[in-house]
Amino acid sequence: MTFWPLFMVTKASLDGLKVLVTRPQQQAKSLCDSISAAGGEAIAFPVLDIESVSAENETNMAIIDQDMIIFISRNAVSYFMTGLKTPLADNVQLVAVGGGTATAMLQYGLRVDIQAPPPAGSESLLAMPELNRVENKSVLIVRGQGGRELLANTLRTRGAKIRYIEVYRRILPSPSKAEVEQAKLADCIIITSIAGLDNLCQLIEAEALMSKWLIVISERIRQYAKKLGFEQCVVVADASDAALMQQVIRMERNDGKE
Repeated sequence: MTFWPLFMVTKASLDGLKVLVTRPQQQAKSLCDSISAAGGEAIAFPVLDIESVSAENETNMAIIDQDMIIFISRNAVSYFMTGLKTPLADNVQLVAVGGGTATAMLQYGLRVDIQAPPPAGSESLLAMPELNRVENKSVLIVRGQGGRELLANTLRTRGAKIRYIEVYRRILPSPSKAEVEQAKLADCIIITSIAGLDNLCQLIEAEALMSKWLIVISERIRQYAKKLGFEQCVVVADASDAALMQQVIRMERNDGKE
């Protein structure tokens, strides 16, 4: 398969390809802008809305005596920092689960001491040497409500003392009928979480989706999509806009086929 770097994107590169972007509204703009600039049609269709969980007091109590703080997402960073009133200790290790999370940490003036390599996520983070040397360490995991337990459970088996703080919740949006009909016109769909795929299938009847190409950010999501009946599914190297754009361009160059 030909690799098409981002510097080859031109105004007509995507030739009107309709791409459904399912990220939360506040995270979708830059990707939608890139698709539009490359000649495609970005259809913004958030399948998750994010709202804050009031946790200011808990946030400031939770950071006391922590050896490591792991941020699970960009939202985890932003909502944590909104409630933070107490400075973080200089010796606490600050950990990002991926590139987008690391970027958010830097934007808020935080260090990034450890960052999971591509394809990012809990599995990539747990494979790092630093996360294998956590015996007797106090580790705070900052996440949304109802997150995966793999990271915490694995670190516990390695001897870490785990504490959670949940700073946001995910809710199902309420798109209009017109927005749903527009979404059905997409040639391909970008999915960045299993929860997002579940919500998409709640918001749009499955029959209108199964023939679409899915672009997903992990093998775990691909396997889940396959169980739901999606056969046309491709995994990108990571969740960055650049990786997603590269795959969208590949699909257009191959007439929507891999």
